[in-house]
Amino acid sequence: MMSEEPLRRRRSALIVAVPAVILLAPLGYSVVSALFARETVPSPTFLERPDPMYENCVKETTYMRYHHWELLRAVREEVVRYGERGEIGLHKCMECHKSRERFCNQCHDAVSLYPDCFGCHYYP
Repeated sequence: MMSEEPLRRRRSALIVAVPAVILLAPLGYSVVSALFARETVPSPTFLERPDPMYENCVKETTYMRYHHWELLRAVREEVVRYGERGEIGLHKCMECHKSRERFCNQCHDAVSLYPDCFGCHYYP
């Protein structure tokens, strides 16, 4: 029969080792993933580029990437509530970005978001 001292040491070692493995496993995975990720080929352009004849969007690219929905919502409010049609609208988007599938749907599908714009608006 074993004495209690070696049993107590094993138990103490397990109490330290198990949390250490749990905490260090994600770090090891990250390091290994980073090493293998370096060898991959960069992906092609995610979104369709605008027609080259258009130099600028209505706002800068970073703003449009993250806040286009706010801009379109504000334009919608102006048209629906006040009957004011300005220069900015979905028709302007369609001039530069010819394909809804290769532009709008690429991002919206990636984030599982399905806007209701196209229930009313035709975008070929």
